[in-house]
Amino acid sequence: MNSRPLSGPVGRAIPTILALLFSTGFAAAQVTLSAGPLLLHQVRSIYVVPSSDEFVSLVKARLEKWSAVGIVSKPEEADAVLTCRTATTMVPAKVVGWHTIAQATLVDRRTQKPIWKTTQAATNDTNGLADDIIEQLKQDWRKSATQY
Repeated sequence: MNSRPLSGPVGRAIPTILALLFSTGFAAAQVTLSAGPLLLHQVRSIYVVPSSDEFVSLVKARLEKWSAVGIVSKPEEADAVLTCRTATTMVPAKVVGWHTIAQATLVDRRTQKPIWKTTQAATNDTNGLADDIIEQLKQDWRKSATQY
């Protein structure tokens, strides 16, 4: 078998073609890897969307005490954005009560895809409800970290 190097235009074109193929494959791999949302345990900074709802303040105060993540003041500084929505209804009984359902959603700031979501409910106890949501976030965060 004759194994002499290629010369002429074909020989000069091969390194260029190989470089193009490798760089294209590498770029495609980068796009593929960064296309998905962050995993929950990869979130290190959270922006909490402000609201006139007092419940958001309760959740934010509890998040500020958690050392695994930091709370940032601008969305562009965050890995993820947390929104909280609540719905409160009056519960008729001998003593009138308030039933609150809260939904918290954490979204990857870059991809806008959800990372985590929970819905919790409580009667007459929004403080406990905020505790439950943050505790669920912590549990799911730890579970995410042990899976990867």
